[in-house]
Amino acid sequence: MPFNGNLIDTNEIADYAGPAIEQAINQIVQVTKMENINEHINEIREGVKVHLTDFLRTYGIMLNDLKVLILPKDERMRELISLQAIGLSPIESVRYYLALRMAEKGLVSAPNAAAGVPFSIGGSTAGFFPLGLKPDFQDDNGDR
Repeated sequence: MPFNGNLIDTNEIADYAGPAIEQAINQIVQVTKMENINEHINEIREGVKVHLTDFLRTYGIMLNDLKVLILPKDERMRELISLQAIGLSPIESVRYYLALRMAEKGLVSAPNAAAGVPFSIGGSTAGFFPLGLKPDFQDDNGDR
């Protein structure tokens, strides 16, 4: 039997629900440091679920469960947060990120960037000699 009522396309629902979801997420995300977002994921999920449930109810759609995954749009930020997530400090994360990018370009100084030490071309000096003094050469017998 053909359906004679109004049809609602899922794309139409997504077009309206998208901003409602963003608003619920932004209420928490805008006041939380990015590396602490996962600590507030349950708050975010509940906020989105309340907004979305109210919206979908008008169309006779019931929302049972909801999964929320928050990722920064910027690839660089995702990588830096991932490095911090494995236990690196913010400065170590930046150094490792830099080193990874340098290694991709084939730069031999990438390990130095990761370690935070300078890179110099050539070997180290063999020693230091005082200037202005003549060296006093003697052999084991005391002869000059």
